[in-house]
Amino acid sequence: MIASTTQAPSVQDDQKKRSSDEPMNQSVVTLETQEFYGFIQEEYGACWGTLKFEDSLSDYVNEARPFLYVDDTIDVHILRHFMTDQWKLKPPNIVLPVLSGVTNHKAFKNLKMTETLKNGIKNAANASEVWFITNGIDTGMPQLIGSAFRDELSMRRADDAWAIQMERTPKKRKQLVLIGIVCDDEIKEIFDTKPPKDATKMEVKVPTRKREQLSLNSDHTHFIIIREQPIGSSSKKSAEKESSTDNTGEKQLEKLTDSAESTTNKFRDHFEQFLHQETLQQPTSPMTTNSVLTTAREAAPWSEDGFPMVCTLVRGTPGTIELLYRKIQQEVPAVILKGTGSAADIIAFAYEEINAKNDKEYEDSYLKVELTRRLLEEYPILKDNNVKRNEIRDHIIAIVKNADQGKRKFLTFLDVNSTTASLNDFHKFILSALLQSQKAVTGSKVNVQLKRNLQLTLDWNLPDLALSEIFQRDDDMKYTIQNDLFDKAVLGKKLESFVDLFLDREFVLHRYLKSDKLVALFNQAKDREFLTTTSLEGILGLTGDEEEMPPNFVEHGLNIIVKRLTGISHFFSKHEMDCNAMGIYFGDKSDKGVQRQRIRAEKKALRHLIIYAVLMNRHQLAKILWKRSSEPIPLALICCMMFKKLAPYCHESYQRLLIMKQAKEFSDCAVGVLDKAFNEDTMRTFEMLDEKHPDWNHMATVELAYNAENKEFMAHAACQKWVTRQFYGEITPRELSWGLFKCPDYLKIICSAILIFPMWFWINFSPIGQAPPAPKKISDLQNDKKTDKEPEPDTDEAKRLTEHVGDVSIREGNSFFQRTKTNIQKKFQRQKSSIPPPASASDEEPMSHFEEIKVLWTAPITKFYTNFVAYIVFLAFFTLAVMWPTCGNLLLDCVVWFWTASIAFENTRVAYEKYCSQSSLPLQRAVLEVIVQTIFLSLYLIVRIIGLWNFGTCQVLTAKAILGIGLIYYYYRILFIFLPISPKLGPMMIRLRCMIMDDFFTFLQLFVIFMISSGVAITAVLYPHYPLGLELFTKAFVFRGLMALFSSEMADLKNQHQACTINATTDAEKEYSCLRLSHGLSFQYDNIHAYNRYGIVSPKCNQTSWIAWFLLIQYFFLAKRFLTSLLTAMFGLTGARVQSQSEQIWMYNRYEIVMEYAKRPRLPPPFVVISYIGMVISSGSRQCVLKLKEYSDKKNNSAARPRALSTASGFSVYRNDVIATNNLESNDPLVTTADNRSRLNDTTVEIAEDRSLLGRLLNCKPCRQVTENQRQKLELAKRNWEDSEANVYWKYKAKEFYAKTQEADKVQEKLDNLTNNVTNVQKDMEVQRKSLRRINDRVVSLEKLMIDSHILLEKIRATIQQEDKALPESHKFIHILSRESPYINTNEARFPVTERYIPWKIPFDLYDPTIIVLPKEHNCFRDDERPFVEPNLILKSNSTENDDDSQSAVDTLITPSTPVTQTGTFGAIEPANTTMPSDFRVPPTDSKWNQIVEIQLPDDKKMILDRTTWVTNPGDKSPLVYRLDTQLLIPLNPMGRTGVRGRGALIRWGPNKTIMAIITRWKKHRGQFAIVDGQRILEALVFKDKYTNDWKLPGGKILGVESSYGAVCRSFNKLAFQDEDSEHSLVLQERDMIEHFESFSRTPGNPSGSTGFEYHMIYRGYIDDVRNTDNAWVEAEVWNFHYGSTLSFPNLRTDGMAVWKDVTYNSRGFLMQTSILREITRVHDAYFE
Repeated sequence: MIASTTQAPSVQDDQKKRSSDEPMNQSVVTLETQEFYGFIQEEYGACWGTLKFEDSLSDYVNEARPFLYVDDTIDVHILRHFMTDQWKLKPPNIVLPVLSGVTNHKAFKNLKMTETLKNGIKNAANASEVWFITNGIDTGMPQLIGSAFRDELSMRRADDAWAIQMERTPKKRKQLVLIGIVCDDEIKEIFDTKPPKDATKMEVKVPTRKREQLSLNSDHTHFIIIREQPIGSSSKKSAEKESSTDNTGEKQLEKLTDSAESTTNKFRDHFEQFLHQETLQQPTSPMTTNSVLTTAREAAPWSEDGFPMVCTLVRGTPGTIELLYRKIQQEVPAVILKGTGSAADIIAFAYEEINAKNDKEYEDSYLKVELTRRLLEEYPILKDNNVKRNEIRDHIIAIVKNADQGKRKFLTFLDVNSTTASLNDFHKFILSALLQSQKAVTGSKVNVQLKRNLQLTLDWNLPDLALSEIFQRDDDMKYTIQNDLFDKAVLGKKLESFVDLFLDREFVLHRYLKSDKLVALFNQAKDREFLTTTSLEGILGLTGDEEEMPPNFVEHGLNIIVKRLTGISHFFSKHEMDCNAMGIYFGDKSDKGVQRQRIRAEKKALRHLIIYAVLMNRHQLAKILWKRSSEPIPLALICCMMFKKLAPYCHESYQRLLIMKQAKEFSDCAVGVLDKAFNEDTMRTFEMLDEKHPDWNHMATVELAYNAENKEFMAHAACQKWVTRQFYGEITPRELSWGLFKCPDYLKIICSAILIFPMWFWINFSPIGQAPPAPKKISDLQNDKKTDKEPEPDTDEAKRLTEHVGDVSIREGNSFFQRTKTNIQKKFQRQKSSIPPPASASDEEPMSHFEEIKVLWTAPITKFYTNFVAYIVFLAFFTLAVMWPTCGNLLLDCVVWFWTASIAFENTRVAYEKYCSQSSLPLQRAVLEVIVQTIFLSLYLIVRIIGLWNFGTCQVLTAKAILGIGLIYYYYRILFIFLPISPKLGPMMIRLRCMIMDDFFTFLQLFVIFMISSGVAITAVLYPHYPLGLELFTKAFVFRGLMALFSSEMADLKNQHQACTINATTDAEKEYSCLRLSHGLSFQYDNIHAYNRYGIVSPKCNQTSWIAWFLLIQYFFLAKRFLTSLLTAMFGLTGARVQSQSEQIWMYNRYEIVMEYAKRPRLPPPFVVISYIGMVISSGSRQCVLKLKEYSDKKNNSAARPRALSTASGFSVYRNDVIATNNLESNDPLVTTADNRSRLNDTTVEIAEDRSLLGRLLNCKPCRQVTENQRQKLELAKRNWEDSEANVYWKYKAKEFYAKTQEADKVQEKLDNLTNNVTNVQKDMEVQRKSLRRINDRVVSLEKLMIDSHILLEKIRATIQQEDKALPESHKFIHILSRESPYINTNEARFPVTERYIPWKIPFDLYDPTIIVLPKEHNCFRDDERPFVEPNLILKSNSTENDDDSQSAVDTLITPSTPVTQTGTFGAIEPANTTMPSDFRVPPTDSKWNQIVEIQLPDDKKMILDRTTWVTNPGDKSPLVYRLDTQLLIPLNPMGRTGVRGRGALIRWGPNKTIMAIITRWKKHRGQFAIVDGQRILEALVFKDKYTNDWKLPGGKILGVESSYGAVCRSFNKLAFQDEDSEHSLVLQERDMIEHFESFSRTPGNPSGSTGFEYHMIYRGYIDDVRNTDNAWVEAEVWNFHYGSTLSFPNLRTDGMAVWKDVTYNSRGFLMQTSILREITRVHDAYFE
């Protein structure tokens, strides 16, 4: 409510002020320029000019920026006139005000985010005419936008400078407009606010900004500086009023710049509102006759309904929030950069909370409180003004509540921290916000809004927004796409998606694409380099300097280009294009006919535009249009063909590669659609491949593929199956069972063709792979098409027929007899059945024998094999003629010559037919072959037949040579004529051809170099005097160079046959020898006398030398070794490379062979002459019958005209019309027009039967068949000419394939974007990784502390629960010391194990303890124990698997061996002194676990190794058998896990046993027993260690070299009496130990009396010790010897080392478990605690 009350008066005042000034404004805009400038100077104190900013070098050389310094009361219409007249600003397509603060600005720390945001700003500025409006201050967001503009301007200047340097016209670009609106009070320190007195235009120098000082941003293009204290005449009245306002006594909350009521922001708000809703602010005064006002009203505004506007909020202040609130009230959308802080983040938070829970109670209880808290944290100055704070808070809530109004959305949030890549699409968010905020319009404004929105989406290339926010926003709305928008989509770069979008919106292409429009598209294309280079210069031969296309470019230029590239003539028709564009269609005028003509016109327009896209190298546009075609496969093949043939005209190699890649894409499109259709509908696919369309020069699809040299398409299974069917014709070789033998197909066909009778059991007269009867022939079609009302064949029937299409090798029947039996049964059943056959059964009449023979000899495969057989016979006769002695046989020669002539004549006929039919089959080879054969026939006739027999010239050798060469040629001809049809020899021949063409020619090039150089050098050295002539060159090149490869004749190098050395008798002869031998300067080298004078008999002598041998050896090495090896390697590489392609090439060439034999006569040469005679007779009779039929029809029509004047003229008139029309349009007599078709369809002619002789003659069967065949041919042409909806299937297939390819491209694009996003996210996460690592470390520490605390609590609980309990009950608390960490004598920590995971039966997958095995050299072992320390079994096990890692199993710290007593239970035991050699090793007993082993020692003593355990089963107290590790086969601790694996600091693996004795007595005090709580106190005898001061007990480790009981006795004697002479004994038993200690209780006076001696085995079993591991543990046997009354130790040491200590809970010095001491006191009922 506060906002509404405070804002309303100001808005009303502004409206009153504008309405009062409007008549004046209208008159002002009609003033002259100078008068207008004087007016605004007088009225508003305006002055303008340029600002020169100081650079870093203190110079003012930068580009000046225009500015306007004016009162804030200036009318916006006057300002608009000034901006258009003085600044030459064009109206914008969109206005982008930037709302940001100055007081709380913080620099962007994320440089990546800053750069991407700048890229987004540059994208928006370059795409369209955009006005950015900021506060103009050099800080914050204005500074960032200015930096983006500076970078863009620098790039533009660089491009323009380069264009000028290259003498090119610079590119036309969008104008960059960045307007800064600022108050003079904010920059008064750097700007002189006093206007000039005598001039309005000035130049102001702006110094660089100083610290803590605001300055203008030098990168803004225009500045509007508002005067805070108006000086104009129009502002004097309002000055006093404005000075009295805002005098509320409130404290200034923020800087004047950021305040919503500041001069700058109030003017900006007014100016931006004018731009946004200009028509709403036009003058509304009544009409007058004043000419000034009339002229002003006629002045057109910038925009009819204002400019689109989207404001951007970055950070912001409380004043910015108020400005945003006003923008939302004015229905101006906003983009808020969330993550920039301050107001932007607060509004984003409020929006999320309102959308999550829009509840009044929630708003009052939480949202308002939270907003208040955040406002106070962000703006501490609001703490002193609660009213303003609440007003700002209410503004925020109002903003987010009004953000979504039905389908309109006014707030768009862009999170700058989510991903920096999205900031590149800043313009997309701007346009999305604009489109989502627009309200629905009606009437004529729909198209206006549509055009403006589409213009923006086109400028910014955002087709997804155009689809989602424009077309799909209101599905019921019908939009009309204007031609200029489609022009922009077609001509624009990367705007192909808009073309697809517009065509989806039913844009009529043929009404758009008239001939002039097509030429305009070529002329207006932005990049015509490809068109100029390839089409204009390369094909048409033009200079390429023409700025516009010739006027007849469509009819002549384009048709020539298409003809050259595709072989299709008359592709473009200017007259037809213009008529279609005007809606004029020729043909049937019915609704259905017009609809067909429209479809045809649309298809042609689509083809024309595709050709345009290909010629302009717009392959993406071509693919977009291609997918909408109903003929996708032919068009894809044509595009592929055009790109392939345009590639050679490209001068750059990379351009050629790109064009070939695009050709491959269209090839893949054709193959993809073909594959998809072939898998779904085989029959339709075959029909499509065989369909001939007049628009493609009556070429079938397969022929187009062959012409395009598309080997991949031709190698497809569908094409190969089609070729195979064409090759076999209407016959199928049948497979019969002949026992062990199988007759090949070629033998069946040859025998059937020659002998006739085998065809009845070897040939099936139906197309190969097709079980049903063959499709109806042309002669059978007259009964099919009765009327137009007859329904079309059902698609289900077509699908049913496709099920019968099998592989090429389908065979029927098993034997001749079975087939005969089957036929007889069918005939019998047909005669016996009473049900009439279907209507179609009458068409399936069986063939006569003559028709079967005709069909057999018509099949191309029959022609091929009969020609092959005839050719073999011809070669046999030819060979005989060549081998005939002397002059040969005249009759035989005549036969061979005639046969050869028939072959040559047939080849000539085929070549001529190819030329006349403009077939795509190769013609060059056929013409060359005809020339060669003609020359051979001439020489054969002249030299052999006429020359030898008529004139008797004896040139037998010449004749033989001619025949021999001819024979070789005709034999080699088999390789190229007949062998390529073989699936094995065909690919091999292709590989051989590649080897010869590529590798062998390369070999010859290298060989010629070596041959010429080496041959000349060797010959020159070997024959130094040989006369110069042809013989010398022959000897050098042929014999010495070429023939040296095949022979090793070296006689002239080995021996010198004649003297060849110059022998001069005198010095003068030596000096002038060369002059005499060469005749001086005559260059004659045949002076025989001179040679004889010097001892040379003949100049042709040879001179041997080692130089000749050297040259010969290097030549042989290079030619015979190096080059031949190289040739072999090249052949191997080429064979491997061509292996995969040879199959495709063979399949491609197979089509040529099949089509060639399909057009050949039935009989082979020389019997082809009979076929020629038959062809002449058939053609002549056909023409006669047609002429007679035409005459008869004319006669009958003249007689029937009185009866039916309105009827058609019958077949002859129809034929004449067709021929006349086709002569005008094309040379094909099979093409008819729609007028003829409609005339024949709409008329019926009743012709009476002709009883004349001519009529009867024409009604005979042969004549009737001729006329019916002609009629069916015309009907077929008519049916091909028509356009129907049958091809819609292919349109859908093309769309499906394109969608599939686009999905793959989109997936790849998404993967690329995802990769970039992941990279950006990873970079952003690097900032948080340190904190995450610290958190992770803390979590790990906490986990460790928690586990340690858990274990500590278990210790405390065990200690508490262990009190007053018997020893066996404390077994469950045994793993306390065994889990102490770190492990004793090392720094290795135990793996944490809680009480739950101690038992082995509890799974613990994460258990991975450290392996510790201390070596015997470690100081934890005494010297006397080291010989018994067992080796590392884990090291031994691992070393067998991996010797390199064997040392990693031990992780210990080896220190010098100093005997120390260790802590723990065993520390109380006196060490057992044993004398063993230092190198003694315990023999291995790997498999003796849980056993007692007796070992023989080297000194003939025994050693008892006890591997059993003293631990018993809890139930029956039976001995326990500890388990072994399943992998390492070492013992496992029977009590469970300890956190350490290995032997540790113990001596042995498994149980480490010890025994100890505790000697006790009752404590006495002054002769009396000491009693506490009614119980006596025990004392125990302990002994002090002089090295460590620890207390020891008698006992020892059971190492096996002495009895355990003897060790106790020996240890006691040593400690108590210092007896060092006790011996080790293995025979001392338990009873002996008891007697030994009992002996001390007997006195000499009472040897057998009562002594009070007691002995007890307190405990035997597992001991909780700090040295325990998973594989080694401590076990102990504890004895107590108690002397109740008498105790006599006569020799007890008195040096203070033997002490009696109290056995109580608080006693110190007993290094053993408290439970053992408690058990002793319990046995004696003594005091413990």
